[in-house]
Amino acid sequence: MAIVSYDPDELIEYMPEYGGNRESEDPCVVRLRFVPYSKVQAYSRQLAARCKGVEDREKIAEITHAIQKKQFCDSVESVSGYFIKGREVTKPEEFYATADTDLVVEILRAMESQSRLTGGQRKN
Repeated sequence: MAIVSYDPDELIEYMPEYGGNRESEDPCVVRLRFVPYSKVQAYSRQLAARCKGVEDREKIAEITHAIQKKQFCDSVESVSGYFIKGREVTKPEEFYATADTDLVVEILRAMESQSRLTGGQRKN
């Protein structure tokens, strides 16, 4: 059986599983790009370079979060069906800043995994 992957420039409509979202009548949908292993490694190299010589755990955590946010915002094009106080949030930066940790982590894991992306891909 052949393995078919995503083009890193292709936008994929991903429906997170978080909180029963996939069963919702009007689900949250995240338009994102697949992050291939080579790009994951590039983010890891950025992290290693910025942490080189840093011994303060808080500073390392700050650097780690900044790189993670960069990966998220670089790969997510837009969000729909996510609301705060009745207002829809569509920008990746605001979504990242306000969403539950488990939801953000699920999306990060999905963008790095072809099988997770396929499982949550919006069916037209």
